[in-house]
Amino acid sequence: MGKSKSRSFKLGLFVSAGVLLFMLAVYYLGSKQNLFSSSFTVQSRFYDVKGLVEGNKVRYSGIDVGTVSSVKLIADSTIMVELSIDERVREFIRKDSKVEIGREGLMGSKLVFIHPGTAVAGSIGDNGELESVKSVDIEEMLREAQKIIDDGRAVSKNLLAMSRKINEGEGDLARLINDNTITTTLSQTGDELLGIAQNAREITEKVNKGEGDLGRLLNDTTITFQMNKSLNQLEEVGANTDTFTQELAKFGKALNNGEGMLNRLVYDSIMAVHVDTTIVKVGEGVDDVVETAEAIRESWLLNLFSGRKKKK
Repeated sequence: MGKSKSRSFKLGLFVSAGVLLFMLAVYYLGSKQNLFSSSFTVQSRFYDVKGLVEGNKVRYSGIDVGTVSSVKLIADSTIMVELSIDERVREFIRKDSKVEIGREGLMGSKLVFIHPGTAVAGSIGDNGELESVKSVDIEEMLREAQKIIDDGRAVSKNLLAMSRKINEGEGDLARLINDNTITTTLSQTGDELLGIAQNAREITEKVNKGEGDLGRLLNDTTITFQMNKSLNQLEEVGANTDTFTQELAKFGKALNNGEGMLNRLVYDSIMAVHVDTTIVKVGEGVDDVVETAEAIRESWLLNLFSGRKKKK
C-alpha cells in the first residue's frame, strides 16, 4: 500500500512538473510572439527579404519590440512584411521611421531593425506602412572578401614565381638585375646620349650666335629680305604667265572662230590654193627676171658700151 502511494506521488509530481514546464514554454513562446500583450501591426515593402521568416525578431534601437508576423509575396518583385509591435513602444515608432533587414551577428538569424524617425512626423497608426531601406548584405561582403583573398593568393603565387625566376636568372628582368654587362651597356648608352645632348646644345648656341649657314638663315634679316624679294618676283612672274596664258587663250579662240588672215590661211582651202598659186607665179617671175638679167648681161650692146668705156 505504501509503495503504491509512493508511486502515485512520484507520478503526480512528474506530471505536475511536466505541465509546469509546458506552461512556462507556452508563456515564453507567447511572450516572444506578443501573444500575452497588446500589440499593433505595421507593414513594409521589400524587394528581397534575404531569408526573413515569420517569428524573427523586430528591434528598435537595440531592444526587442516585436516579431515578424507575416511575409507575403504580393508581386513578382515586391514582398510585403508585416510586423507585430508591442503597443508600449507605439509612441516611439514615427511615420518616417525606416525599416531594414539585418542579421544577429555574423552568423545569427535574420531580424528587422526599425530606425528612429523625427518627432514632427508623429506616431504611426495601426497597419501603417514604413519605408524600407536596403541593408548591407553581410553574405555579399563575405563573398567579396573571399574573392579578394583568392586574388591576393594568386598575386602572391605570381610574385613568388617571379622572384624565383629572377633569382635563377630567367627572363629579361632577371638578366637586367643579375647581368652586369647590361648595366655597362646602359651606362655607355647614357654617356652617348649625354654626348648627343651636349652636341645639340653647342649647335643651338652657334645658331643663336648667328654662326654658320643655319645661323645666318635664322638670324640675318638681309637673307629674309632677299627671300621676300625673290618671292615677290616669283609672284610677278606668275602674274605675267597668267596674263600670257589668257592672251594665248584669246588668240586660240579667235583662230578657232574664223577671225583674221591667219585663220583663213589655216582653215580656208581656197585661200591656201591661191597662196600656193601666187607663190608659184612669184617664183616664175623671179626666174624670168634672172633670165632677163642674164640676157642683158650677155647683150652685145651692153658689151660694146662697156668696151668703149674701158678704152676711155
